[in-house]
Amino acid sequence: MKLTRAFQSLAKQQGAQKAKLHDLRHLHATVLLQNGESILLVAKLLGHPSVSTTGDVYGHLLPGWQQEAAGAFAKVMRDA
Repeated sequence: MKLTRAFQSLAKQQGAQKAKLHDLRHLHATVLLQNGESILLVAKLLGHPSVSTTGDVYGHLLPGWQQEAAGAFAKVMRDA
């Protein structure tokens, strides 16, 4: 509780009245995913029971992941 109150006080001082401590969890996951960390790693760090939980919540943060996967598959097929 002390940590929550301290965070809320700091957030208000910075003009972020609606910020919650839990928002830092989302920020952490977002930064990792947008910088190329694997969704499996993020799922483990967040303690999600499965990668699908992480994908459901954060999947929209993986721009171009389908195109990247298709490109990787195409490269393997060309090289084979």
